[in-house]
Amino acid sequence: MKDLLEHADLSRYAGQFVWLELNYDTPGNRPFMTQFGAMATPTFYVIDPQGERVTATQTGAMSLTELQQFLERGRSAMLAKSQTPADAALVRGDGLLTEHPADAVKAYQDALHLAPAGWPRHDLAVASEVQALQDSNQLEPCADLAASEAAHMKRDDLFTRTVVAGMWCVAGADPTPWANADLAKLQPMAEEALKLPTTVRDHRDAIYRTLMNISVARNDKTAAGKWGDRWLAELDAIKPTNDDQRSALDIARVENIQVYGDAERILPALRDSERLMPNSYIASLRLAQVELDAEHYDEAIAACNRGLARNPGASGRAWILQIKASAFTMEGKSVEAREALQKALEAAQEIPTNMRNMTIENISKKLKAAGG
Repeated sequence: MKDLLEHADLSRYAGQFVWLELNYDTPGNRPFMTQFGAMATPTFYVIDPQGERVTATQTGAMSLTELQQFLERGRSAMLAKSQTPADAALVRGDGLLTEHPADAVKAYQDALHLAPAGWPRHDLAVASEVQALQDSNQLEPCADLAASEAAHMKRDDLFTRTVVAGMWCVAGADPTPWANADLAKLQPMAEEALKLPTTVRDHRDAIYRTLMNISVARNDKTAAGKWGDRWLAELDAIKPTNDDQRSALDIARVENIQVYGDAERILPALRDSERLMPNSYIASLRLAQVELDAEHYDEAIAACNRGLARNPGASGRAWILQIKASAFTMEGKSVEAREALQKALEAAQEIPTNMRNMTIENISKKLKAAGG
């Protein structure tokens, strides 16, 4: 997504938006992250400076067309002197999506109920409702809505977004009758989305990952391996032109192996990335995690040390130190493991986002289990 933002021609929006990029690790960003509830990356907002009202929200990567539509939607909602009830409900849902997704569901439902026939934002409201259902862990309604509505959508970005969210909801559920019924409808559409030129890399990765997760949950290792091999082959065929692309490919490789497969399969690519990105602590972190998964404990600890030397922020330090503690634990070095967890807990206190408390709780549990 960074690559798109850096190279897309957005000159038509010059003077209309003030562009602001924030990351999780900077303490000064805590008030924003707390106020607007960003829990996932990337999350995009259009914010009206008058009253700091959110006029559009989008989570996940976008194509250029979808990005332009997102900006137009946010601008229109901000500048409109009056809005139709359906449009107003859609904007209300966007304002609630990141912090109160269950309330956002109701707002999007209101938008669809209030909308006149032929409302041009119908598919957007459906895709947003499915996303809000996923975010509020309403798995069955999420999958049901995606399965029924996506079939009638134009095969574009909104179709893919709807199918991806529905597939995540199926993947998050036990193989119950409703989940299997929705899967039977959604999987052909997911495979169709993989063939669409509009499907962005992040959504392709999500489709493969959900297909693997669903196969593993149904004890179909043959299918999981098939989807995993197809995904890795697709990733390996891409020649990254910059560090952001290389990092995105490595994220997908790690997600692939974490579902099903041999960690050794991706270690050469991750080692190359760490060498080619000498300032990236994330490259070291990913390598450390996979070295740990491959039971190369000394190599995992060494990668953690290299990552810590690359000046990560608070969340990065906490993450790396937890991996280091796991490697020490596997080697039977309980004292060193507790020391690493204690340092991770100290780092977590500095995390400037809503993830701070969750991270502290998770590390505290590990410390208690380690006798610390």
